[in-house]
Amino acid sequence: MVKKGYENLSEKNKIIFLAGVFDGEGSFGIWSKWKRQKYLACSVETTDKDMVTRFYEFFGGCMYPCKKRQSHHKNTWRWRINGKGARTSLDKMISYMCKRRQEKYNNVVECLKISS
Repeated sequence: MVKKGYENLSEKNKIIFLAGVFDGEGSFGIWSKWKRQKYLACSVETTDKDMVTRFYEFFGGCMYPCKKRQSHHKNTWRWRINGKGARTSLDKMISYMCKRRQEKYNNVVECLKISS
């Protein structure tokens, strides 16, 4: 019998799976440190801790619980990665994301080149 599930996927299929989740739940953009140094950052926030753990274990970065925004909200977890790690992570996933995300990524990369 063949085992099913994320853990048994090939590396490429894990990237495709994570790209699909990121496409729906993730965000990325340019952040600045002390208004001078700009860097790329990406994150996923969800109530599913296991999903956040998958991003953390595959790409690195950090994961942490988020404060509830309202008392009636569920607990959420966030995965975040900055700089070269964010670029590497997005480079692996971007070709499996929607056209809108691909265009935004290309714009962000171009802006980072201009600001360097």
